Amino acid sequence: MSRIYHKLAIVGEVGAGKTQLVHTISEISPFVTEAKSSVDIGKEYTTVGIDYGRLSLDSDIALGLYGLPGQKRFQLLWDMVKQGLWGLLVLVKYNDELNVSALNDVLNHFDPMKNQLPLVIGLTHSDLAADEDQIDLFVDILHYALEQNGVTAPIVCLDPREVESSLLLLQLFDSLQDTVHDPMEAHRDVI
Repeated sequence: MSRIYHKLAIVGEVGAGKTQLVHTISEISPFVTEAKSSVDIGKEYTTVGIDYGRLSLDSDIALGLYGLPGQKRFQLLWDMVKQGLWGLLVLVKYNDELNVSALNDVLNHFDPMKNQLPLVIGLTHSDLAADEDQIDLFVDILHYALEQNGVTAPIVCLDPREVESSLLLLQLFDSLQDTVHDPMEAHRDVI
């Protein structure tokens, strides 16, 4: 029996939780490409290549987890995993200001609508918000940025350190596989 292999690209800005998510749900020891940062980015290490992990979805289905830096200068890495993706997860770190330019770069490069690629936006660090109103405002800004790119996608608050929170994303991707052919069916809710 042959094994089916899917690829999930996990793209996001510095500190959004890409490496942590791969560590949390990978069933193998992940291959990580973190290096000590030479500038102050709010943490000591940052991803400079492709973090890789794997998870069995079923006895004959494996999911490759490809953690990718979110900066445009890493487009070569994006190209390495772009073909044949099962899904695109964009991690966005909650903070005072959304990096719309970086989000636009990722969406333009992967072009989920044209490529019929299921897309989910994972909002991390939402626990740093003072209240739900701040999160709602940030999510509204995210929705606006998605709409400006002609993209509809669910936005999910998640903690990449928690297995249950991270695995719920995979269930969402699985349900989106059917709606990707009719993008108007995609959800616009925050879970």
